[in-house]
Amino acid sequence: MTILDTDYLVALLRGDADAAAYADKIKNPKTTIINAFELYYGADRSTKPDKSHIEVNSLLGSMDILRFEMPAVLTSAKIQAELMNAGNPVNILDVLIAGIVMVNNEEFLTRNVNHFNRIKGLNWKEW
Repeated sequence: MTILDTDYLVALLRGDADAAAYADKIKNPKTTIINAFELYYGADRSTKPDKSHIEVNSLLGSMDILRFEMPAVLTSAKIQAELMNAGNPVNILDVLIAGIVMVNNEEFLTRNVNHFNRIKGLNWKEW
């Protein structure tokens, strides 16, 4: 099973041909509550927020959304501490996403390689 990053989901919403072609390879797609936040934040900032909310609702309604619960909290805190101690910080939302992905033992689909390749133990794949 695959957890989809915001960059992939936005590409789908925008009708990106590469994202659409890749969709056939994904079985039982999921995303995280943090990615859902990012999508709604983007919708609220768009020039047509009502239309954007409808599109986001439709997309998110087609997949499971993994929650941010205590096991992910603990994993994310450890990831953030390790990155900060190494002087190699990553956006905190990406750390929270990684924590959720890791505790669910899932593969993460992203193009944000620069951030996620720094997180030890994260199973990710670039689309």
